[in-house]
Amino acid sequence: MIVAILEDSPAQVEWLTKLLQNHGHRAFSRADGDSFIALLQQQIVDVVLLDWGVPGMSGLSVLRWARTNLLPGLPILMVTQRDDEDSIVQALNVGADDYLQKPVRERELLARMAAQLRKSQRGEAAASQFRVGHFAFNLEAKTLIVDGRQVNLPTREFDLATLLFSNPGRIMTKDALIQRIWGAADRKYDASLATYVSNLRSLLGLRSRNGYVIATVYNYGYRLERVY
Repeated sequence: MIVAILEDSPAQVEWLTKLLQNHGHRAFSRADGDSFIALLQQQIVDVVLLDWGVPGMSGLSVLRWARTNLLPGLPILMVTQRDDEDSIVQALNVGADDYLQKPVRERELLARMAAQLRKSQRGEAAASQFRVGHFAFNLEAKTLIVDGRQVNLPTREFDLATLLFSNPGRIMTKDALIQRIWGAADRKYDASLATYVSNLRSLLGLRSRNGYVIATVYNYGYRLERVY
């Protein structure tokens, strides 16, 4: 899994990163709330870990922003020294999926993250259909209907389209897209990714006159944009 960590203690970041990497996961971290939001706008993640008291926007404010702007099923866990009942209740009411008090035990943290990810994936499986404009996706059947016409996409093009259309207006980095499609963030796939994006533009008619385009963010990634 890919984990985003908001934590301003270098020792805690090092411990969490090493723990996750030792169990086959990837970790991205930021020490302040404002740069952490910028990270979430650019990087696809599976789980978010938030400390409360950090520079800039607090962990609670980041939690509130994430629940307004990111996919609703994204697992978010508070990992903080605050242990009073009011703080716990407030975080859960704002949208935290779980609340862990520092110091956190390794196996418990991993188990709680895995449990929240399983719950999120069950929710995604139940909501296997979504629509963006005149594009209707069925993730279970892996079908795409455009203006009442089924468009048959190869597996990787379909996966790419799903990632872009489920995050409209959000910059999707090349690393994040490659990680999801090929299972490893290796820039040797850059040319293949560009080819798949070009294929989608052609197969789905992603041009200004049709309402949606895939914009290239130079040397960084791609973004699905609504053209009014």
